[in-house]
Amino acid sequence: MIFAKKNVINLNKRKLIYEALLYSVNNKNKGRVSLFRLISLSFLIMCIMECTIAQAKNIGGSYSDKYTAERVKNDSTKDNIFSKLWGLIIAKDNELLPGSIIRYSDNRMIKKYAGKIIRKIDIDVLDVFGASVDNPNDSLRSWLQDRGNNLHMKTKEWLIKNKLIFVEGQRLTPFDIKESERIIRLTPYIYDVRIVPKEIKNNKDSVDIIIYTQDIWSANGSFSYYPGSKTGSVSFNDLNFLGFGNDFKGGLKIDPGLSHGWDWDGSYTIDNIYKSFLSANVYYLSEMNRQQYGIMIGRDFFSPIIRWAGAIAQNWQITRYPDLRDSLKHFETAKYNQQDYWLGYAFDLEFLGPNSTYQNRFNIAGRIIRTVYAQKPVSDTLNLYQDNTLYLGRIGFSYRTYIQDYFIFGLGRTEDIPIINMAELLFGFEKGSNLSRPYYGLKTGYSFYDDYFGYLYGGFQIGAFLSNKKWLNRNSILEILYFSNLNAIGNYYWRHYIGSRYSYSYDPLRPQNILDINNINGLRGFSDDQLKGNKKLVLNYEADIFVPFKVLGFKLAFIFFSDFGLISSINNTLFASKLYQGYGVGFRIKNEHLIFPTFQFMFALYPNLPLEVGKHFSMFEQNSIYYQFNKFQFSMPSVVSVN
Repeated sequence: MIFAKKNVINLNKRKLIYEALLYSVNNKNKGRVSLFRLISLSFLIMCIMECTIAQAKNIGGSYSDKYTAERVKNDSTKDNIFSKLWGLIIAKDNELLPGSIIRYSDNRMIKKYAGKIIRKIDIDVLDVFGASVDNPNDSLRSWLQDRGNNLHMKTKEWLIKNKLIFVEGQRLTPFDIKESERIIRLTPYIYDVRIVPKEIKNNKDSVDIIIYTQDIWSANGSFSYYPGSKTGSVSFNDLNFLGFGNDFKGGLKIDPGLSHGWDWDGSYTIDNIYKSFLSANVYYLSEMNRQQYGIMIGRDFFSPIIRWAGAIAQNWQITRYPDLRDSLKHFETAKYNQQDYWLGYAFDLEFLGPNSTYQNRFNIAGRIIRTVYAQKPVSDTLNLYQDNTLYLGRIGFSYRTYIQDYFIFGLGRTEDIPIINMAELLFGFEKGSNLSRPYYGLKTGYSFYDDYFGYLYGGFQIGAFLSNKKWLNRNSILEILYFSNLNAIGNYYWRHYIGSRYSYSYDPLRPQNILDINNINGLRGFSDDQLKGNKKLVLNYEADIFVPFKVLGFKLAFIFFSDFGLISSINNTLFASKLYQGYGVGFRIKNEHLIFPTFQFMFALYPNLPLEVGKHFSMFEQNSIYYQFNKFQFSMPSVVSVN
């Protein structure tokens, strides 16, 4: 759609936008609010796009043309509404289409410097908006981006240097360069990174290294108050507090139902203490019927080259059960403290050369979890809330590499795809005040990636306790994830996603059904608290179309999906149960330079639901991507759990 020749926004359309927005704020009906939010957002996006498209055509060229910095600056200074709008929200974007520029360092260029001495390492932390790690000298920014950069506190350069696995005076190896890039990308407040070797004139034996990193806007907050119920909340979090790389979260809640009429929660995490990659966290979490607080220090096997990992944690928890009442009609309460310790060691049996991909393939680890109850529910006649100590060990093998791609689960940022071949054996023993029992488990996974076929992952997990020749707490999972390569239709790109998961969970001591197929556990947007079982099989399909434009830095993808689910209790055959279905469309929108979560709005149809079970139609929002990689990274030993 294109605006009229005079480029004047229709007043009736603007009035309709305003009325829709006002209606969505004031209307208390949840369904209508969601509908009018969708209508308002759609009209707003449409109007902004029409303005920018019309202006692009007026200044001579299609919307997809790559304007030079000088041309956009000149166009934005013209004295008309469209030029002002263009200068306010539009800036040159080198991230719209995959392959439009060189997106990552050329491996051949890095290999050219292999073996040379690293003379000097320079860090260049770029602004959140504007330049990119692939084009660090790009000075083109909109007025709004300039204001955002002025308010943001950049990451300290020494924080980036502390995450490198190479130092000055060391010989350069290509693996160290690429693995350092990946480790820095794991940092939640970093958008992207590029490590570039630079030749030194008249010095053939040495090389300089320059590292470009780009932050994300790391601060976020919210405020709400409902006069009718006299409830409200305020929260603030920053992944990069004051630019020092620490994670701060805090919130205050007001609710007459709380014991004091108000409560708070908070968390503070210190990252990479003294370049050891150790992190420390202290937290307090309060909900209506639960309080939890604790402290932890440790590190994970975040890289295949790491030899030692482990952690020490102490947690306290108070849980109240509204469905359970004592003789005085008070809520039943459980209070306990838990100490958690683990230590792991990784090693390899093969010596590799300096230019090889070094991996610690073998891994052994042990964990001790001690739980002591200060108060137990009186109605616990089975002694399920017992003091206990769980000893858990692991022996494992893993070969893990990574490749980089784009537009998988994100909307343009560099994504590291794990290619893994892994298996681990778990063995343990739970010593309790009333019951002691051994534990056995197995976890395995395999994946590969091909430029034409795409990515395929398969994994299997099973674990259970053994007591009196009976398997207790038996959990098993079989899962598959596939996504296609990136395909093009003109300037639009798309992928297919297929995921399937079989889950089984049963405990003779607690035979209740615990699995469901609600929302992220099966059918998107579906919810039925009565539909539960001990085994389920779900199949999900999705097609994402990535569109070649963005507004205010927000990129857009359209989603088409279909979900299928089977669920049954332990005494019934899974394939004899009803096949539940969901079909839908929606869109995903996100500015990946901001901390704000991905926003997804979906519309779904469930054709075979009885009216007494639930709705045939659903409109819903999501703040997370439905599919995720199972990285199968060695971490603390843990029992197999399902959802």
